[in-house]
Amino acid sequence: MIMNRRVALGGTQLDSLDDSIVIRSVDPGVARENVSTVDLMGGAGQRVTSEHWSTLEASVTFAIDIPKRQLADRREVFDKVIVWALGKGWLTTNQMDGKQLWVDKVTLPGGGDMWEWTNEYTITFKAHRVPFWQDEEATEDTGDRIIVPGQVETVCDAELTNGSGSTIDSMTLQIGDSTFIFSSLGLADGETLKISHEGGILSIRIQEDENTSRNAYSKRTGGSSDDLYVKPGTRLITVSEEDVTWTVSCCGRYV
Repeated sequence: MIMNRRVALGGTQLDSLDDSIVIRSVDPGVARENVSTVDLMGGAGQRVTSEHWSTLEASVTFAIDIPKRQLADRREVFDKVIVWALGKGWLTTNQMDGKQLWVDKVTLPGGGDMWEWTNEYTITFKAHRVPFWQDEEATEDTGDRIIVPGQVETVCDAELTNGSGSTIDSMTLQIGDSTFIFSSLGLADGETLKISHEGGILSIRIQEDENTSRNAYSKRTGGSSDDLYVKPGTRLITVSEEDVTWTVSCCGRYV
């Protein structure tokens, strides 16, 4: 049964597992922020010393529309849902159209007494690594600026292709206030430096051809930013080498 409320994990819709599954509610949650403060002098007020987005928890509540006397059938459907929930990956829902949440951990419900046919079960999906909903489709640009969507800071991916006719060893990429400085890069003519993120984890590789790449993470110098962090809005892109073409992309993040 296709419901008004829909939710998928890893591309598989929950309501496609069995016609008896009824999705009662979907709560996209809100990112949790940890804030540290110290008291100000004078007996009133505080100063914020640190802010850190920690986790986001989304929840899905479902019921099983099978008569209580069919205990084995109810248990079978419940088990299907548990297997689905343990799949991890990208969570999507029509309540957050065009956005997705990378699930790191899931809290499962107990089955309880299957005779209680009105029971509802809640699954909690937790995002630790990237505690935000993110755009499914990235925004990209090949020019000197990119318009960063979303509500909070995100990270950029980049592909930079050497067209100079010779090897590039030193190169600087700056996007907004973030800078990557490379040395001893060894980026040959025609090769592409790929900066990407999988589940929030930074990867830097040199693509030699369609099937071959090598790790270039260590080529980033200590003077570089921790990551290509950018805030929403229009951000400038600069590359130190003239004979390099690039594509910069990012996915907006939402609390």
